[in-house]
Amino acid sequence: MELKWLDDYLALIETGSFSAAAEKRHVSQPAFSRRIQQLEDWLGVALIDRSRKPLRFTPLAAQHEAAFRSLATHIYEFQATLRSDANQTPGLVMAAQHSLAAWYLPTFLEELRLLMPDQRFRIRSENRDESVALLARGHADILLTYETRQTKTDIPPQLATACTLGDDALVLVASARLCASQDFLQPDRPLPLLCFPPESFFGQAIRTHALPELMQARLVTIQCVSEFSLGLREMALLHQGAAWLPRNLIAQDLQQGTLQQLESVGSAVPLMIVAYFARRGSDAVQNLVSQFLASRSAAQTPSAAGSA
Repeated sequence: MELKWLDDYLALIETGSFSAAAEKRHVSQPAFSRRIQQLEDWLGVALIDRSRKPLRFTPLAAQHEAAFRSLATHIYEFQATLRSDANQTPGLVMAAQHSLAAWYLPTFLEELRLLMPDQRFRIRSENRDESVALLARGHADILLTYETRQTKTDIPPQLATACTLGDDALVLVASARLCASQDFLQPDRPLPLLCFPPESFFGQAIRTHALPELMQARLVTIQCVSEFSLGLREMALLHQGAAWLPRNLIAQDLQQGTLQQLESVGSAVPLMIVAYFARRGSDAVQNLVSQFLASRSAAQTPSAAGSA
């Protein structure tokens, strides 16, 4: 198949006319018609119902119109990626836990780019286990992840240099409308809960540090299980139940009052934000980590004037 055939077909969809599409594609109408026929021959199906006028697409073609558009988009995106990679030095790969990619990653990247303005970064947003595995297998140069004091990544120091970047916490929240309802906070009523899977990092942290205490005080009903914090946040905003979510991820929701923290119902789970820089990585990684650690140390050291 030639890519121009696909572009021809998309032009035909947009214009709805062979003559207009041929003019848009800067070819004669007979040549344009032959190329559409060649596309149909290659696919082995009819896209145009030639028994009727004006132009009408077959039901099969209409059913898969979005797929044709998507295919063309992916081909051109792939072409652009290859050309970009061919013309530029390879970037450092950063594996980031989904929740951190949603709110902390832009700030972290900005901090790194200030140290190395010409360095390129390629981001992999994954669940925590896969992010850790990417670093361990040598497929990522930097890992951005959450930890608790009891649940760390166990990445050996000879494999990567660790740097704690800040703190966060999983806090139990619900929508303002749910919190205002008469039944929601009644101790004798089941509490609808939106949960992380028990095998996930957040699921394990909550079940270790917060859920047993809640279940001793309240009967709970599981409304939804998802490994994605953003998905549980949307469910909470739609008044589907209470959920433990990273406080910084929902900072704006808490400030606006659309979500409210249930401090009297469920305990918060402290989290640490940690970056790991691969030791066996390129010189660029080692230069970056040395500059990053130096800048962090300088930022945390009081100036002579300030300490006098």
